[in-house]
Amino acid sequence: MTKPIFSMRTGQFADMYDLHLAAVVSLRKAGLEDQARELRQRGMDAPSWAAMLTLVQEYLDVAQEPCRLGRG
Repeated sequence: MTKPIFSMRTGQFADMYDLHLAAVVSLRKAGLEDQARELRQRGMDAPSWAAMLTLVQEYLDVAQEPCRLGRG
């Protein structure tokens, strides 16, 4: 199974639970309700930002976009 692409920018999420919620929503939008439910449950036990990102990468292909400085 190919994983859905999940794009994120540095500093986009205020904390690891914002990342968690966005990843769950992304899985739901891709029609992967069972994986979304599983990620939602497993994410509640993640002890750190790095652990959460590693967990999200199990379900989604994380593409990190470059940080944009300024307002342009």
